[in-house]
Amino acid sequence: MRWAKLALLFLALLLFAAQRPPWRARKRPDIKPNHLAAERVKPGDWAAEPPSPASIDPERFARAIKQICGWMPPSRPGKYAGWILEYGGEFDVDPFLLAALVYRESRCRSDKEELGGLGLTLLAPRMFRDGYRKRVYRYKVKQGDTWVEREKALPRYPFARAAILRAQSNLYLTAGLLSVLKEQHASVDEAFTQVPHRHYVSHWVWGDRVRSARAEDRILTDRRRLLQYYGAQPMPEPLRWQGLLLGSPLDGAPRVVSSGLGFGRDGGRRSHRGIDVESEFGEPVRAIADGKVVFSGVDLPGRQSNVQLSPEHTNAFTRSELGRGGRYLCLRHARDGAPSLRTCYMHLETVEVTHGDVVQRGQRIGTVGRTGMKRSSPHLHLETHLPKELLDPLELLRGHVIGEPVEFEEPGSRKRKKRRKK
Repeated sequence: MRWAKLALLFLALLLFAAQRPPWRARKRPDIKPNHLAAERVKPGDWAAEPPSPASIDPERFARAIKQICGWMPPSRPGKYAGWILEYGGEFDVDPFLLAALVYRESRCRSDKEELGGLGLTLLAPRMFRDGYRKRVYRYKVKQGDTWVEREKALPRYPFARAAILRAQSNLYLTAGLLSVLKEQHASVDEAFTQVPHRHYVSHWVWGDRVRSARAEDRILTDRRRLLQYYGAQPMPEPLRWQGLLLGSPLDGAPRVVSSGLGFGRDGGRRSHRGIDVESEFGEPVRAIADGKVVFSGVDLPGRQSNVQLSPEHTNAFTRSELGRGGRYLCLRHARDGAPSLRTCYMHLETVEVTHGDVVQRGQRIGTVGRTGMKRSSPHLHLETHLPKELLDPLELLRGHVIGEPVEFEEPGSRKRKKRRKK
């Protein structure tokens, strides 16, 4: 009996050894999940991501890269586009995903060093160093109950710091390693404990144990923006609300709401009058409906706070001079036989329309900033008003904006963590 028990124990140990992954979990150093952000939206809240076009025009792709990255030397968008298309094709990696990773990880800067990563894509050498030998990356994929070793030849450039910090070699190595993660991700998801996520690009950010799906959400949002700028993905269909057609205030919709209507501000002394939409510094802000500019200017400290100005004078104010609304503008959207809807766009970095201008839905009216803020990262604050009623933009634009933001205690407030009321 004793020998039978030992034999069973030995078999169990063999089975356990066969099932567990045959390598130590890869991980990126110095990165932690944002638990507040993780509660706003879940993987199941997203629709399927749009496909990339089967054939990609290099010039149009370069223009899309230039549009999302912002200012670049004239020759750089074409170079990046050419390398991304070449290496994406060589390793069967979506070029729009690779370009989105370039923007999200480094803001298109090849000298970036952060979160244990280097270069355009913040490639983390420590994550992949153990599998790399003589310009070949060796990795394992599970087939049935067996781990099978595979190899990915990366002959063009060495896996070295200097190469990772050069744009062309960084894109080559990144494309090759993304193709590895693409092949591995089902096996890795099964072998290591992690949070639910939608895409293998999460493993680029986290390693084998994904601790939050929000990083991939933002990368895939950037991918949708690139598809939109390329012309392969139109703006989402507008929503009809009481005679108005309403669209997204930001590109690459749907976008995530980080703070809701009625949330506490200033230690509970006032309530949030709109929603905050996650966004990046300098992103285009769009009019959500056809309308007319009824305010364009600044919020200043003190009683006479709202000052109508030209865009040139508005954008000349320094952040330290501004009140909590910062640079902002408001539009009036007329409705036949009904009160007009008023929308306001706050904390802008730049205002690009003037009082009295007539604008169209989807027209660029400014850029995302963080004017008027003390602690928050850049985002768009959006308000929607009727003459005697404050409306919830999350309800008006649901589908263009998504998520159920969670209110957390602010410094000086006695409020407890609570979910936004539905």
